[in-house]
Amino acid sequence: MAPVTTEQDYDRLTEVKQFDESKIGVKGLLDSGITTIPRFFHHPPENLPGPKPKNRPRLTVPVVDLSGDRSTVVEQIRQSASTIGFFQIVNHSIPVTVIDSAVGSMKEFFEQTNEYKMRFYHREAGKGAAYSTNFDLYQSKAASWRDTLQVVGL
Repeated sequence: MAPVTTEQDYDRLTEVKQFDESKIGVKGLLDSGITTIPRFFHHPPENLPGPKPKNRPRLTVPVVDLSGDRSTVVEQIRQSASTIGFFQIVNHSIPVTVIDSAVGSMKEFFEQTNEYKMRFYHREAGKGAAYSTNFDLYQSKAASWRDTLQVVGL
Protein backbone atom coordinates (compact mmCIF):
# COMPACT_ATOMS: atom_id res chain seq x y z
CA MET A 1 0.00 0.00 0.00
CA ALA A 2 1.00 3.62 -0.45
CA PRO A 3 3.02 5.38 2.27
CA VAL A 4 1.31 7.83 4.62
CA THR A 5 0.54 11.04 2.77
CA THR A 6 -0.65 14.51 3.66
CA GLU A 7 -4.11 15.78 2.76
CA GLN A 8 -2.69 17.75 -0.17
CA ASP A 9 -1.01 14.82 -1.91
CA TYR A 10 -3.44 12.02 -1.02
CA ASP A 11 -4.81 10.34 -4.15
CA ARG A 12 -7.69 8.12 -3.07
CA LEU A 13 -8.39 6.76 -6.54
CA THR A 14 -4.80 5.58 -6.99
CA GLU A 15 -4.75 3.91 -3.57
CA VAL A 16 -8.12 2.21 -4.16
CA LYS A 17 -7.03 1.04 -7.61
CA GLN A 18 -3.77 -0.41 -6.23
CA PHE A 19 -5.73 -2.29 -3.57
CA ASP A 20 -8.37 -3.52 -6.01
CA GLU A 21 -5.81 -4.66 -8.57
CA SER A 22 -3.92 -6.59 -5.88
CA LYS A 23 -7.03 -8.83 -5.62
CA ILE A 24 -6.16 -9.82 -2.06
CA GLY A 25 -9.12 -8.25 -0.25
CA VAL A 26 -9.29 -7.18 3.37
CA LYS A 27 -8.27 -10.57 4.72
CA GLY A 28 -5.26 -10.52 2.41
CA LEU A 29 -4.27 -7.16 3.85
CA LEU A 30 -4.46 -8.59 7.35
CA ASP A 31 -2.55 -11.71 6.36
CA SER A 32 0.16 -9.53 4.79
CA GLY A 33 0.93 -8.05 8.20
CA ILE A 34 -0.20 -4.46 7.68
CA THR A 35 0.11 -2.29 10.76
CA THR A 36 -2.12 0.60 9.67
CA ILE A 37 -5.47 0.61 7.95
CA PRO A 38 -5.27 2.13 4.46
CA ARG A 39 -6.72 5.61 4.30
CA PHE A 40 -9.56 4.81 1.90
CA PHE A 41 -11.12 2.72 4.70
CA HIS A 42 -11.23 5.75 7.03
CA HIS A 43 -14.71 7.23 7.35
CA PRO A 44 -15.01 11.03 7.30
CA PRO A 45 -15.91 12.44 10.74
CA GLU A 46 -19.30 13.63 9.46
CA ASN A 47 -20.21 9.99 8.61
CA LEU A 48 -19.35 8.61 12.04
CA PRO A 49 -22.20 7.98 14.46
CA GLY A 50 -22.66 10.45 17.26
CA PRO A 51 -22.64 9.56 20.93
CA LYS A 52 -24.90 6.67 21.84
CA PRO A 53 -27.93 7.77 23.82
CA LYS A 54 -28.16 6.49 27.36
CA ASN A 55 -31.18 4.43 28.27
CA ARG A 56 -31.92 3.51 24.68
CA PRO A 57 -34.40 0.68 24.31
CA ARG A 58 -32.97 -2.79 23.80
CA LEU A 59 -33.51 -4.00 20.25
CA THR A 60 -34.65 -7.52 19.58
CA VAL A 61 -34.28 -9.26 16.26
CA PRO A 62 -37.72 -9.72 14.66
CA VAL A 63 -38.64 -13.33 13.97
CA VAL A 64 -40.62 -14.17 10.83
CA ASP A 65 -42.34 -17.56 10.85
CA LEU A 66 -42.71 -18.77 7.26
CA SER A 67 -45.35 -21.31 8.27
CA GLY A 68 -47.79 -18.47 8.94
CA ASP A 69 -50.38 -16.84 6.71
CA ARG A 70 -48.75 -15.48 3.52
CA SER A 71 -50.06 -11.93 3.92
CA THR A 72 -48.91 -11.83 7.55
CA VAL A 73 -45.45 -13.13 6.59
CA VAL A 74 -45.13 -10.55 3.80
CA GLU A 75 -46.12 -7.75 6.19
CA GLN A 76 -43.67 -8.93 8.87
CA ILE A 77 -40.84 -9.00 6.33
CA ARG A 78 -41.78 -5.56 4.96
CA GLN A 79 -41.99 -4.07 8.45
CA SER A 80 -38.74 -5.62 9.66
CA ALA A 81 -36.79 -4.76 6.51
CA SER A 82 -38.00 -1.15 6.48
CA THR A 83 -37.42 -0.44 10.18
CA ILE A 84 -34.27 -2.21 11.35
CA GLY A 85 -33.13 -3.84 8.13
CA PHE A 86 -32.90 -7.49 9.11
CA PHE A 87 -34.85 -10.35 10.65
CA GLN A 88 -34.60 -14.03 11.53
CA ILE A 89 -36.61 -16.56 9.56
CA VAL A 90 -37.93 -19.71 11.24
CA ASN A 91 -39.83 -22.69 9.85
CA HIS A 92 -38.16 -22.32 6.45
CA SER A 93 -37.69 -26.08 6.11
CA ILE A 94 -33.99 -25.82 5.28
CA PRO A 95 -32.22 -28.51 7.32
CA VAL A 96 -29.69 -27.26 9.87
CA THR A 97 -27.09 -29.53 8.25
CA VAL A 98 -27.47 -27.63 4.97
CA ILE A 99 -27.09 -24.27 6.73
CA ASP A 100 -24.06 -25.49 8.69
CA SER A 101 -22.52 -26.82 5.48
CA ALA A 102 -23.02 -23.49 3.69
CA VAL A 103 -21.50 -21.51 6.58
CA GLY A 104 -18.61 -23.97 6.77
CA SER A 105 -17.96 -23.64 3.04
CA MET A 106 -17.88 -19.85 3.31
CA LYS A 107 -15.40 -20.00 6.18
CA GLU A 108 -13.31 -22.48 4.24
CA PHE A 109 -13.23 -20.19 1.19
CA PHE A 110 -12.10 -17.15 3.19
CA GLU A 111 -9.32 -19.21 4.81
CA GLN A 112 -7.88 -20.22 1.41
CA THR A 113 -4.62 -18.70 0.20
CA ASN A 114 -4.67 -15.30 -1.49
CA GLU A 115 -3.59 -16.97 -4.72
CA TYR A 116 -6.66 -19.21 -4.68
CA LYS A 117 -9.12 -16.41 -3.83
CA MET A 118 -7.59 -14.11 -6.46
CA ARG A 119 -8.90 -16.42 -9.18
CA PHE A 120 -12.42 -15.35 -8.22
CA TYR A 121 -11.75 -11.65 -7.59
CA HIS A 122 -13.75 -9.42 -9.94
CA ARG A 123 -16.46 -6.75 -9.91
CA GLU A 124 -18.86 -8.16 -12.50
CA ALA A 125 -22.08 -8.74 -10.56
CA GLY A 126 -24.13 -11.74 -11.57
CA LYS A 127 -21.28 -13.70 -13.21
CA GLY A 128 -20.69 -16.96 -11.36
CA ALA A 129 -18.58 -16.72 -8.22
CA ALA A 130 -17.22 -13.26 -7.40
CA TYR A 131 -14.87 -12.46 -4.53
CA SER A 132 -14.40 -8.75 -3.88
CA THR A 133 -14.25 -5.97 -1.35
CA ASN A 134 -17.12 -3.48 -1.38
CA PHE A 135 -19.34 -3.43 -4.45
CA ASP A 136 -19.11 0.39 -4.29
CA LEU A 137 -15.37 0.59 -3.62
CA TYR A 138 -14.76 3.30 -6.22
CA GLN A 139 -17.89 5.35 -5.41
CA SER A 140 -18.07 5.31 -1.60
CA LYS A 141 -16.50 7.99 0.57
CA ALA A 142 -14.94 5.21 2.65
CA ALA A 143 -14.68 1.50 2.03
CA SER A 144 -16.12 -0.98 4.51
CA TRP A 145 -13.69 -3.34 6.20
CA ARG A 146 -15.09 -6.54 4.65
CA ASP A 147 -14.75 -9.04 1.85
CA THR A 148 -17.67 -10.59 -0.01
CA LEU A 149 -18.20 -13.84 -1.86
CA GLN A 150 -21.20 -13.79 -4.18
CA VAL A 151 -22.27 -16.97 -5.94
CA VAL A 152 -24.85 -16.61 -8.69
CA GLY A 153 -26.28 -19.32 -10.90
CA LEU A 154 -23.81 -22.07 -10.19
